[in-house]
Amino acid sequence: MRLSSFLIILTFLFQPLISWAAVADDLQNEINQKQAQIQELEKQIAQYNQLVQTTKTQGATLKAEITRMQNQINKLEAEVRLTQTKISQTSLKIKGLTSDISTQNIELERQRSNLMEIIQALDDYDQSSPLALFLSSGNFSDVLSQVQYVSNLQSGIQEKLQSIRETKAQLETQKTQNESYKSSLEDLRGQLKGQSAVLDNQKGEKDSLLKTTKNQEKAYQSTLTTLQQQRDQIENEIFAAEEKLRALINQASITAGKGALIRPISGVQTQTYGCILTAFARRSYPACTVGSKKGGYHNGIDLDGDTGDPIRAARGGTVVGVGNLGKYSYGKWIAIKHDNGITTLYGHLSAQIVSAGQLVESGQVIGYVGSTGYSTGSHLHFSVFATNTYQVQQKWYGPVPLGGTLNPLSYF
Repeated sequence: MRLSSFLIILTFLFQPLISWAAVADDLQNEINQKQAQIQELEKQIAQYNQLVQTTKTQGATLKAEITRMQNQINKLEAEVRLTQTKISQTSLKIKGLTSDISTQNIELERQRSNLMEIIQALDDYDQSSPLALFLSSGNFSDVLSQVQYVSNLQSGIQEKLQSIRETKAQLETQKTQNESYKSSLEDLRGQLKGQSAVLDNQKGEKDSLLKTTKNQEKAYQSTLTTLQQQRDQIENEIFAAEEKLRALINQASITAGKGALIRPISGVQTQTYGCILTAFARRSYPACTVGSKKGGYHNGIDLDGDTGDPIRAARGGTVVGVGNLGKYSYGKWIAIKHDNGITTLYGHLSAQIVSAGQLVESGQVIGYVGSTGYSTGSHLHFSVFATNTYQVQQKWYGPVPLGGTLNPLSYF
């Protein structure tokens, strides 16, 4: 083999990776721009959130209520823009990694091919005698140079093999990262769908309020008075029905215990379960007694949350109910039947993203926190029913989930 052949092989063997630096730089600049937008949107959301917290409960006047709604809408719009920007940034990252993976795969195959040529050349060299090499070159200096190049190539083979192994490992890491980005992208798209539904709901509620009251304070106050009377009557009807159903609970059918459920949202508990002294309960709760004292009955627990916060299934199961009671009781609600004799209820949602009959996993997002139904501020109402008593009754204001209730705190 001539010296020129070895030089050609050597050149190909140590040629640098195929360059796509210009493309990579452009992508990185776009990714950096998206990151700057994300940081700015996060600042805006933090500012909107402060306003939301100061006006979280239902306004006593129409103006206050409209202000509260608009603050929620502003925050939700910013959150939608944030998610859209994250989707765009993640898509750019996937594009960059895909290009990088493709380029390195080509380079890896080139290195393998060149390495095989070197090995073949060395094999040919080993089978040639020094005399044959001299006669083929016609120059002793060329023979010495060729021998030196062969020696260099032999010592560099192990180094090149190590480089190939490292490239393969890097490719595997990049592929794993790419799959992670793709998974994040799907999650973000689902989040955007939910956030858009929440935003539409908030805008619809504001428009409905303005239409109903014709932007008149007197009409608003009259609506509140009538609504309060209807709500109180409905709450008492639900309490009476569930009193009877609690007597039908079959404890033998309940296998759930401590740790059977996870908390559906991370917010702190703001109201407990059962008969609560009036001083610590809404006056509108159905009447009950704590010893010799009068109290109000609450058939679940309340967990603090902001409108649009994701709600997760407390345990895997089957969605057995999705309903909307308008401005009464639970408002938008979801019920999930579990495998341990209990059924969980999630109330006051701003949006539901599951449907009846759907199987859900523990921790899966099923809806978003809101203040629909009989609620003075955004939070999650969470109830637990004995499954053997769970039922849905159709009322003039919508489908009402009923059942013999249990203390949710017994299952966390």
